[in-house]
Amino acid sequence: MTTLAPLPDALRLLPQRLHDLALEAAAERNDGAPEDPLTVPLYDSDFTRLSLAPMRQGWHVEYFGETWGDAFDETLACLSRQDVADCITSLSFSGTDSGANGTREWMFTPLLDSPVTFPRLRSLFVKPTQPEDHNQSLVCRSDAILEEGGDIARWVRKTPHLSELTVPNPPNADFFAVPLPQLSCLSIGAHFDTQQFIRNLAVAQNLPGLTLLDFAESTEQQMVWPADRAADSITAFEDYEALLQGPIGAQLRVLRLRNTCLDLAQLQHLQGVRPGLQFMVIQSTIGGYVSHFAQDVFPWRHLVPADPGLAPYRK
Repeated sequence: MTTLAPLPDALRLLPQRLHDLALEAAAERNDGAPEDPLTVPLYDSDFTRLSLAPMRQGWHVEYFGETWGDAFDETLACLSRQDVADCITSLSFSGTDSGANGTREWMFTPLLDSPVTFPRLRSLFVKPTQPEDHNQSLVCRSDAILEEGGDIARWVRKTPHLSELTVPNPPNADFFAVPLPQLSCLSIGAHFDTQQFIRNLAVAQNLPGLTLLDFAESTEQQMVWPADRAADSITAFEDYEALLQGPIGAQLRVLRLRNTCLDLAQLQHLQGVRPGLQFMVIQSTIGGYVSHFAQDVFPWRHLVPADPGLAPYRK
């Protein structure tokens, strides 16, 4: 029988602490007057929570809430304790899509600045942006404006046995200087800055176990007309080709490209480079408001496609 890592009091008590903070937020909304929990509206703060479950001799920890405020700050403070980090095998961050047309900025600075490491951590998940979201999620530095700035690399330096990583935006080149011998599954969400991720991955030497890559193309495709896009804002076909022709391509078993604008000939060429590769294309682009279509201010025609089983899609 395997032994479950002890659950430190600081982590055991954190779910109740976050619930208490949610109740305090509810009282402030109502000026301290009692609320009927069965009739009052549910607010974002009511869903803020920390969930715990046994997993692989340790604990799965899931934070659901805002990227700022007391609940997030106290969660990071708890995770920065070495006795807490020692028992965690899986860690997940997500939350509701509140607000409109902005960003959800995950700033892990207090934790990343601490000396803590996660010796058991196998899976790290920061929820990518979903098609229906109003805000783009990203991991970013606290001292920069919407820049990842190497914080994903700082994260994985603390996780020597990481095998699965999901993040909402591509890491910069620092990521490829971190030895990640057990990382087998890597999922990168869509963001407006690819940081030349595929080009860097094509020559990477730190991922000997990588077998699954799920990569979403830049959101610039759906937000900016081609003539107005910055140089290198979209991953070049040549970068995909270099990836599959190189050593990383040889070890991949599964490749998922999301929201690619590669044409049929290019996709078939890439499949031909690695005939045995399970190569899938997924179109799950960000949404757009019908009221804006007439203004023609962003590429929107992909949102109203014809039946894909009919011409011109079918030969």
